[in-house]
Amino acid sequence: MPLSNVIADESAVRLLERHEDVAALADRIRAVGIMGLDTEFVSERTYQPQLALLQVATPDEICLIDPLSDRIQEAPDQPIWDLMADPSVRTIVHAHDQEAQFCLQRTGKSPGDLFDVQLAAAFSGHYFPIAYDKLVGRELRRSVGPSQSRTNWLQRPLTEAQCRYAADDVRWLFRLHDRFVERMSHDPAQERLSWLREETNARLNRLGRRETDRWRRLSGANKLSPRSLAALRELSSWREQVASRRNVPFRRIASDGLLVAVAASRPESRGELSSVRGVGQLKQNYHQDVLDAVETALAVPEDALPSPVSRHNRGKPSRMVLLFLESVLAAACARHQIDSELVGSSSQLRALVSWNENGRPSDDMPPLLVGWRAEVCGQPLLDALDGRISLSISDPLSANPLAVAGLGVPTGG
Repeated sequence: MPLSNVIADESAVRLLERHEDVAALADRIRAVGIMGLDTEFVSERTYQPQLALLQVATPDEICLIDPLSDRIQEAPDQPIWDLMADPSVRTIVHAHDQEAQFCLQRTGKSPGDLFDVQLAAAFSGHYFPIAYDKLVGRELRRSVGPSQSRTNWLQRPLTEAQCRYAADDVRWLFRLHDRFVERMSHDPAQERLSWLREETNARLNRLGRRETDRWRRLSGANKLSPRSLAALRELSSWREQVASRRNVPFRRIASDGLLVAVAASRPESRGELSSVRGVGQLKQNYHQDVLDAVETALAVPEDALPSPVSRHNRGKPSRMVLLFLESVLAAACARHQIDSELVGSSSQLRALVSWNENGRPSDDMPPLLVGWRAEVCGQPLLDALDGRISLSISDPLSANPLAVAGLGVPTGG
């Protein structure tokens, strides 16, 4: 049954400042099994982003929940986040990262049934990532009010403009949800809905790992030896602990570049540490902590060292090869009406080339050949690497001037 009858009248917006009102709202949501959700937060000042406002849409109303209200701060539970973690309740969002992080931090669980309209749009012919106001305008021919994202969301009372903007952020989520579900359901095999679920779950899994293996993704980490990676892991853990204790953004303790530089040189004395480039930014009282972290890494047994960031030979592929593969990828995605920005990046194409040059090991498949991406572009990319695809210019003035010979027939869309 379509649930897009959410009231569009601004008079339907309620501001909730008492825990009992939020609990009653949660009961109503649980009864219908679906809600729209967005948040306003401030992330520049503290270790974790400060939640400033929750916007919740139901089929009948829009509620703005003030988490800074004394009557809510004192509550022992957080019913909205419990709902988001419940697999029997669907949560509709746009660009889910921050809401999913709040859910994970507050409940210890990932969202149970998440529907991200930004991802759904990418599987329905829109570019990725598309902004919420652009999506509402293109799909629903509605406008979202002027942005208030630069205002101080921690200041009270909230202004009328802030409340209107916050309500608009969830006002159209139900209608977008219904349109995309209906559109993707027209596929007899419901292939796109399956792809959307797969991509959502993969992103949530990566989000869950992000807090624990952030150090692996620091720029320059892929060039470090296993011993230096152990040092980087210890240094990153130290930085996180200090930032959490002081409740400041972790990069205020030490920059990513400094951690990588220290891990690469592995200093064992204050003199050696002082020669590391950029160490002048590090407070003197942290120097011994940094040396202790390096010492811990040096004591890690060889068989317990972290593995290198990648097993692939990261030789730089020819620019012409990458341009060719980018064209094949774009053509394969266009046939499925999926934006190539969602499907694959230049780094993933480089990983594909490296995998090919390393003999195509079956136990280490590149992302472009796994899951729904393999269905969209896997075979065309393999055919391109095997010389079975050719390019020609068909219409120099069109948005897609290249003709790709050798692509198979798309399986959906």
